[in-house]
Amino acid sequence: MISLITTMTKVRRAGPTVWQGTAHASNKFFKGSKPQQEQEPESSEAQPSVPGDTNPEGKRGNTGSTGNPGNSRYPLAGHKKPSSALSFSDQRAKWRKYSAEMQLKAKLAAQGGVKPDQGVVDIGVGVGVGPSMGPTPGKSNWQQQQQSMQNKAEGDNETKGSSAEDQRKSWMNRMHGSHKNQAELLKQLSAKQQAGRDLQLKKMQQVSKASAAATAAAVGANKSAAGPQEQEEQAKSPERMAYLEAVRRLNIFHSFEPVLGRMRSKMSKAQVDPFVEHTLELLHKMGVSKEQLESIPVIQVAGSKGKGTTCGIVQNILMAHGIKTGLLCSPHLIYSYERIRITGEPLSEAQFTELVHKIYPELADMDPTPAHSQILTAMAFRAFRDANVDVAIVEVGRGGASDSTNITLHAKTIGISTLGWEQGSNLSESMRDIAWAKGEIMKPAATIFTNVSQPECCEVLAQKAKQMGAKLHRVPTFNALTEANPSHKRFLTKANHSVKLNASLATQLAYDYLRRHKPEFVVGLNLDLDPKCTQLTQAAMRGLETFESVGHFDIVKHDMYNVYLDTADSVESMMVCREWFYTLTRSRRVTKILLYNKTSDSNAKDLLTILRFNVNFDEAHFVPCPNFSEGEILPDEEWHVMEEMQRAKRSARTWRGLCEETGKKDTSQTSASVNAFFEHVQAKYGNQKFGMKSEVDVLVTGSRPLVAATITMLNKMRGFPG
Repeated sequence: MISLITTMTKVRRAGPTVWQGTAHASNKFFKGSKPQQEQEPESSEAQPSVPGDTNPEGKRGNTGSTGNPGNSRYPLAGHKKPSSALSFSDQRAKWRKYSAEMQLKAKLAAQGGVKPDQGVVDIGVGVGVGPSMGPTPGKSNWQQQQQSMQNKAEGDNETKGSSAEDQRKSWMNRMHGSHKNQAELLKQLSAKQQAGRDLQLKKMQQVSKASAAATAAAVGANKSAAGPQEQEEQAKSPERMAYLEAVRRLNIFHSFEPVLGRMRSKMSKAQVDPFVEHTLELLHKMGVSKEQLESIPVIQVAGSKGKGTTCGIVQNILMAHGIKTGLLCSPHLIYSYERIRITGEPLSEAQFTELVHKIYPELADMDPTPAHSQILTAMAFRAFRDANVDVAIVEVGRGGASDSTNITLHAKTIGISTLGWEQGSNLSESMRDIAWAKGEIMKPAATIFTNVSQPECCEVLAQKAKQMGAKLHRVPTFNALTEANPSHKRFLTKANHSVKLNASLATQLAYDYLRRHKPEFVVGLNLDLDPKCTQLTQAAMRGLETFESVGHFDIVKHDMYNVYLDTADSVESMMVCREWFYTLTRSRRVTKILLYNKTSDSNAKDLLTILRFNVNFDEAHFVPCPNFSEGEILPDEEWHVMEEMQRAKRSARTWRGLCEETGKKDTSQTSASVNAFFEHVQAKYGNQKFGMKSEVDVLVTGSRPLVAATITMLNKMRGFPG
């Protein structure tokens, strides 16, 4: 009985120590285990332990303690079991130490750091196993752990660094290669490019041969059906050959044109440009004296847009009043002799050739060599003097005060049309500079009319007019003309778009000349009191009605074609062209096709973006710039064909990109020539069901050569002489 009580007392003494710690830890590590006393009952010879002291001799981490470093279930070899029950905290510390040792040992063994039979330094509680039982002298266990981890990281970095360096070198070798490989690659690339060019040239030659064969077959058929008289007309006459030779000689002097630049200096009234003085010298060699020049009244028109059309309308209005006019304009559309007109009719080929033969011998003795524009100006005033015209209407070129047409220093009626950025001109860097350059043609005591709308340009023109002592007048709008003439409102409403844009300025210029030289025609208009008159005389109305603008807002109808022609080549001109075409065709449910060409790549995307706005083209054809000269489409050189075809393809790619941006179907196509374009349209839309032909609206724009070639092609289709 006493023995039983003693045993129970021992178990009760160990109880509070066994349950130290958390219940979670107890359940986790000692689930299913029994107390030490139950597994091995203590010997009767064991000494009773002091209550509350489960390990009176050993301390945590002390290698000399009698406690077992393992757990109670699996004690380590070489250690005796404690004579008393172990506490839970000691068991947990020993388990953590043992688990950390095993994990570190397994990791180092896998990495080859240590052999499995070597000892491992404890990183948890500072107790070693095997030969290295204690910590390194002078370093704690935590310091040893950090040093080991740092050494491992350095080793990994060295391995990774060497691997990255090898990969970088391998990548560099693959991407760049040696110099020898680079030379071989460049040689192969050049060979591929040359092969592509050869293939493209071969295709173009095949297309040209096929087109030439088709043309020859058509010509042969026409010759077989035509009479001998028509065959004789197709052969070039001696007059035609002499005219072409004269034009060829004249075109050589294009290379002597001065380079236009920004107007940096403002000349005074007394100064005359050296280029103008050189033109006066050439005119004197042509047999026209200064007195003869000043005896011809002159109307000058400068500007960026619409100045040629304004000159044409002025000519028609004055001709309707019975005035004999002379007109000098540039550039020409089809023939060079179109630039010089007498009473509305251009010079004949023989007259133009004669003028060239007169002036050509005088050019060799002049220093510097005259430019093309100077020669044409001298030829024009020689023709005006010979024809004894009443007035000369002169279109000023892009040079402003430095233009050769500014030899008319005695002009009293001057017009300045719409201003804007000009194609291919480096005249200035701002609109104010452009306005000042155009205003340089102002003369003292002259009357200046303008339809310029930009406020900054109007301010510059007013300042220049005040400096020159001239009178500047803003002309009324075309709507004011329409409202002031109700009896002619029907015609004015349906007038050509060119008339609507420039009729008001042209009317005021014609009225000012009549007021100065033929006042009997404008008696009831009171022009002396108000130069800006909105009343239109019957003769003025006849001039507006008979005006025809070839190639500018022009409409040609033939068979199923409704061809809209305009030579727009700048942003402002293209905006007006698109609005004109949209207004006339928006209510028509027919196929709309664009035929486009640009002589340069400047503003290509801007112009095509304007054309796409509000207009849905079913097809957009891009063609090379035709080699058009004097009413003939000449065969191109191979390099010229390739260059122009590449430009047409770039325009087609730009159109394709615009279609993709708006989410619409790509309608771009590339045609080899204008003739090929019309053949395509005829084959696709010419043969409809039941023998019917649907109408097609074709907009032709972008360049003068394209419009001229299209007009020539339409004239041949209609049977008109070239």
